[in-house]
Order: sequence, then C-alpha cells, then structure tokens
Amino acid sequence: MKILRQGLQSFAGHRLHQALLWMTATPWRGFWSGSISTALLQSSTALTVMAVSFVDAGLLPFGNAFALILGSNIGTTLTTQLLAFPLDQITPYIMVFGSLGFLFIPSHWRFLSQSVFGLGVLFFALGLLQVGMAPLVDLPVIQNFLKQLGDNHLQGVIAGTAVSALLHSSNATTGIVMLLTADGWITLPTALAFIFGANIGTCFTAVFAALASSRAAQRVALFHVLLNVFGVLLFLPFVEPMAYGLTIMGGSLSRQVANAHTIFNLLSSLLAFPLLPWSTRFLKKVLP
Repeated sequence: MKILRQGLQSFAGHRLHQALLWMTATPWRGFWSGSISTALLQSSTALTVMAVSFVDAGLLPFGNAFALILGSNIGTTLTTQLLAFPLDQITPYIMVFGSLGFLFIPSHWRFLSQSVFGLGVLFFALGLLQVGMAPLVDLPVIQNFLKQLGDNHLQGVIAGTAVSALLHSSNATTGIVMLLTADGWITLPTALAFIFGANIGTCFTAVFAALASSRAAQRVALFHVLLNVFGVLLFLPFVEPMAYGLTIMGGSLSRQVANAHTIFNLLSSLLAFPLLPWSTRFLKKVLP
C-alpha cells in the first residue's frame, strides 16, 4: 500500500496540493475532494495527515478540513471493493506490467506504473497471508479467541481498533477480516465489529502527527477520532440486522465484508455532514 501511495503522490506532484487547496474552499467541495483524493491515494490516513499539516501551516481553515476528512472516509472504501475481486490469476501479470513500466517509461508516467506494481503486490501479499494463516486455525488458542469474539461484538471492535492502529491502515485490517470471514474463521457479525474498530484505529496516525502541532491541527485530528467513534456508536447496536441485510444482498463473503465497510463509512459521513457547523463550535470549546 505504501508503494501504491508513493507512486500516486509522485505522479500527481504539487498539483495534488494545489487542487486540494482549491477544492476545500467550501465544506461541500471539501467533502467530494476528500472522497476523490482518497480514492486516488488509496489511504485516508495519508490525506488526514496532509489535512493536519495544511491546517497547521495556516493554508486551510480547520472547519473545511473536517469536510475533507468526511469525504476521505468514503474514498478509502475503494480499496476494499477492489480486494473483494478474485484477481489471483492475473496478479503476477499486474506486478510484471507495473515493474516494467516503472523501469522503462522515462517520463513521470513511470510513477503510475509504480502504483500498478504496488496494487499487484497488495493482492499477492493477501494471497500469501491467506496461505500462511491457514494452519493457525488448528491452534486451540486462536480457536478460543475467535469464538469469544463471536459472542462479544465490543471485543471485536477493540480488537479491530488495536490491529488497525498497529498496521496504520483500516484497509489492511479489512483485507485480513475479509480473509478470516471467507475461510469461515469468524462470522459476518464479528467481521462487522472488526471493521467498526478498524475505522477508529486508523485515526491514531493523525493523532500522533497532531500532538506537536497547532491547536487547529489538533482539532482536525480529534474530529477524525470523534467521527469514527460516532459511526461505531451508531451502528454497533444494529450489527445483527446489518449482517442479515448484507446476506440478502448476496455476493461472496469477502464482497459482503467490503460492502459493509462501504456502507458504514458512507452513512457515517453523510449523517455527520450536517453536524459540521456544530462540530466546529464544539471543538473550539474543547481545544481553545
């Protein structure tokens, strides 16, 4: 994911920064620019840290950065939707195509090839992860842990938060959860609890980035945390009905997990958008 992100950032260059500054002129622009930019960068964490740095430098009002973060939560779901496709057969070709393009294309387009290579490695790594984790299912400790999570969704949220904080990526955590669900290690409701927690855990990188920053930048990081906690509190009581609805929608178990990730982030951001003015006033009081 880092290779994928670096390639896209190098390809876009300073134009991405200029576009972000223009597109966050209003909250509604910020919302959509956050969605599009995160879909391109393949990382809501990268965009959130970028927003924190913009606010800290005084280039962006922290209220407009809030809308950018709302949009980033939607854009990040593109990665998990891609991971749900069965691309095992063409993954080697994606890696070869991307690496050859990076080596032999002389212009800045070579960085786009670097991103293609990173995407191929991401799919390949998940395949290795699936094979490597298979023997673990026979361990009593793992079986008891996963069985315990199935009975307590709050523990699933905590576990997802911890894993995502360690990996610095909700998408990577969701990819692992998709494998666990597809192989029958955890149930779909437990997978949803993991995803809810993963969205909280991915906030920690921006929080650490804002610790030594200005008050305005700290408000942006705190807003990111509160947004995802808001979403978890909203959806956690409805884990079972949501899992039932995803089953009715059909698709593979991996696709159902990816759809859950998309629905959670989409609805959380849309419901929080009207609260932006109140959030701005509230965070000014909390962090004056």
